Amino acid sequence: MTDHESGGAACEPNPIATEEPAPPYTAVLAYIDSFWDRLIRNHPEDRGTLIGLPRPYLVPSVDPTRPLFQEFYYWDTYFMCLGVCESTREWLVTDAAENCVALIDRFGFIPNGTRYYFTSRSQPPFFTMLFRLAHQIKVRRHDPDSEDFLRRMTAAAVREHETCWLGTKHPHERLKYRGLSRYHDINYSHFLASCESGWDHSTRCDGDRPGTEAGRWLDFLPVCLNSILYARELDLEWAYDQLGDSNRARYWETVSDERAAVMQEVFWDSKLEFFLDFDWKREERSPLASLAGFYPLWAGWASQEQATTIVARWLPRFLMPGGLVTTLDNFPGRQWACPNGWAPLQWLAANGLDRYGFHAEATEVRRRWCDTCARDFAVRGTLLEKYNMADPTTKPECGYYGLVEGFGWTNAVFVDFARRLGEVAGTVTDHVGTQVASLNVENGRRADNLGKPV
Repeated sequence: MTDHESGGAACEPNPIATEEPAPPYTAVLAYIDSFWDRLIRNHPEDRGTLIGLPRPYLVPSVDPTRPLFQEFYYWDTYFMCLGVCESTREWLVTDAAENCVALIDRFGFIPNGTRYYFTSRSQPPFFTMLFRLAHQIKVRRHDPDSEDFLRRMTAAAVREHETCWLGTKHPHERLKYRGLSRYHDINYSHFLASCESGWDHSTRCDGDRPGTEAGRWLDFLPVCLNSILYARELDLEWAYDQLGDSNRARYWETVSDERAAVMQEVFWDSKLEFFLDFDWKREERSPLASLAGFYPLWAGWASQEQATTIVARWLPRFLMPGGLVTTLDNFPGRQWACPNGWAPLQWLAANGLDRYGFHAEATEVRRRWCDTCARDFAVRGTLLEKYNMADPTTKPECGYYGLVEGFGWTNAVFVDFARRLGEVAGTVTDHVGTQVASLNVENGRRADNLGKPV
């Protein structure tokens, strides 16, 4: 193995960087609470390249020097919604779900973002998780249209799932191998397919071309995407059970079970004891480990034995002074790689650890991430899109976009983690807590019944 493949010594932590206690979280939480209103936009009609949406929405950032990220983004929206739940702004969650349906009605899928030039691709598809969050809010408020809302959302999610993520022909040629899907772009561009992954840009999926700008993203089945699709299929099963349609519920149960069985064979590497992306053209796993390997814990299709092995063997390698590092190797210009850490990956990994009973480890991830944000906030007075996990006192790898301030999903994950750490008032059974808890038992049963890892 080369250093690029194994990670080698390319990402060395600096434990001295976190020796001083982090400041209290109160100033960060006050900043976040005051910042949300600056991220709200309302553009009901198209304007130039901007696609109009029927409801107000959140954008990721307000950068004082560059007008970056001033539109609705698919997976950013879900994570930002986690931060406005149980607040005076939680109406944005149901509005976000309605905006997603409007995009599906108009385009047949949810684009990367609401610019016409983003309609060549999508982004990690967290729509079912978003509408469950919104439905939970409506049920809690005793909204009389809660059931109708769930019915509309579920029908839209099925259309998106089957048209986009299970598509076999242009323009949605994603389903490629044994029922598993890849990230894609209508231009058949490796570079733009990596943008659909949200990991733009990473050392993942380089294949035999390490360090090339585009990598070989179209040639790989990502473990993260297929884990999300599995979670979506469980959500569709749940939704149809709620709606009293047992036939459709059992259909999605079967679909998710079949996906889980294939994923066990395709993604689990029994030698490295980790979940790895799969090169479907060459029928071999990528040698590069990344935090995508923790998605099966979040989605719940890993076995308990696999989760225990990952925590013992791989968590110590990914957990650095600032939190969880994205990959174990780096390359200039790749921001979704070592030494960087990102809020959504911290959230997904921590929830996956909790799901399998590793609560102390999940707490440690949350604490390190929040401490990193709080320390940097004390210096800058703002939150960033990403941080340096190996040495939180130094800047991260900036990538194409530089250091973007704000920042939507960083703010939201900080609020959610602070709740779970007991640093802020709020119900930790929470917006996602009920959803996670309800799936824990079911997913645990599914994982245990998948048989021994291949």
